Amino acid sequence: MSRAKDLLKNTGILMIASISTQLVSFLLLPLYTKLLSTAEYGEIDIYTSLTMIVIPFLTLQLEMGLFRFFITEKSENSRKKIVSTTFIVIASVVLFVTVVFWGLNILFSIRYAKYIYWFYLSMTVSTVLLQVCRAYGNNKAYGFASFLSSALAVCLNVFFIAGLGWKVEAIFLSSTIAQVVSAIYIVFRTKVFSYFSPKCYDKHVALKLLKYSVPLVFNQISSWAINYSDRLIILQFWGTSSNGIYSLSNKFSNITNTFFNVFNVAWTENVVRCMDDNDSQNYINSMFMIIFNVYLALITGIINLLPFFWGFMVNANYGSAYGHVPILLLAMFFSGMAATIGSVYIAYSKTREVSITTIMAGICNIAIHFILLHKFGLYAASISTLVSFGMLFFYRYAFVKKFFLLEIEWKKAISQMMIFVVAWIAYLWKIAGFIIAGLVLNLAFIFYVFLKNKALLLKMMRRE
Repeated sequence: MSRAKDLLKNTGILMIASISTQLVSFLLLPLYTKLLSTAEYGEIDIYTSLTMIVIPFLTLQLEMGLFRFFITEKSENSRKKIVSTTFIVIASVVLFVTVVFWGLNILFSIRYAKYIYWFYLSMTVSTVLLQVCRAYGNNKAYGFASFLSSALAVCLNVFFIAGLGWKVEAIFLSSTIAQVVSAIYIVFRTKVFSYFSPKCYDKHVALKLLKYSVPLVFNQISSWAINYSDRLIILQFWGTSSNGIYSLSNKFSNITNTFFNVFNVAWTENVVRCMDDNDSQNYINSMFMIIFNVYLALITGIINLLPFFWGFMVNANYGSAYGHVPILLLAMFFSGMAATIGSVYIAYSKTREVSITTIMAGICNIAIHFILLHKFGLYAASISTLVSFGMLFFYRYAFVKKFFLLEIEWKKAISQMMIFVVAWIAYLWKIAGFIIAGLVLNLAFIFYVFLKNKALLLKMMRRE
């Protein structure tokens, strides 16, 4: 199988795995908005959002180190050392955190303590085992395990919330059970414990893994600061109800972000593989503009269509979320474009700069949120997210020119951005004719991009 076909196959599997998780949020949206108050919905969203920062601390991102070094090691003994060392170090961290958590619970009586503990523990185990699947090259098991946990979570949520009338506890319990079942499936499918033995723990391997993985924790924290610190600030100043509103606003941008993140994994590999090609610069520049055009057209299309479906998808209690959606969609667009440029950084081994720019964007997001807080209220969150991702994109674009000549066709980019602005205005005014006109413009632009880049797209599909 050629590299291109193999890449396409793996991207499809990873896409199914990632989308199935995000799909859960949309399938459960009517249930949540009907049977949970905005305060309850906002409360569970806080704990769910914190997984992005809690899990990296619990694992120290060692599962990423396991994936990186397992696939390059050919010796079975070395692989056993990697798996065993990873599991033992993570287990030690989890044990320490467990003692601290239950000690704090004795002192402060944490609400939902037992549910929170098992929720995060099951997520930790599942996260590590999913990376084991990828390290083994068993992407089918990875995809099915992700789908299994998502499907089971939907069924259990419906049963616990609609059937038994449970509230926040139902969501914790549903996710925990789903993750445990998924983990059990992976254990039996991959026979992971055949690579585990306490005797294979190696201090030098541990240091090697930690040196690689720990910096990823700080990068993850910075990414979280941009994406989720807003929720904690909202919770502190405006309460759980407002956080529920903001959480709902993010659902639409999150689904586009899920698609793009999976694509970006494939794009990064594609960039690395083609860097030594004679036409690499032309290829990357052309592909960058295609990605720019398609992604912006996608979020414009969502804004064109959403007014027709909003009333069916969202309860009236969450109506104030409507105005935030275009801002957050545009923020995710800039985030995606920054990640696209970030792939070039990675190809040139500029990972330190990637982390620094992410940290800068995180600080910017928090600072702007506090500055705008009292003047713009809840909109300070969405505006600060847009500004920080916009700055991240433009900074990476400016800096990348020091080692790679990345060119943006600004006339085309500005023209398409104007179409987005038209769609945004139509979205806010809710004028059907205006909305349809924006949709026609967007479709015409997509067709233009396809015709102009048809030869390149066909060539890309044939790349070996």
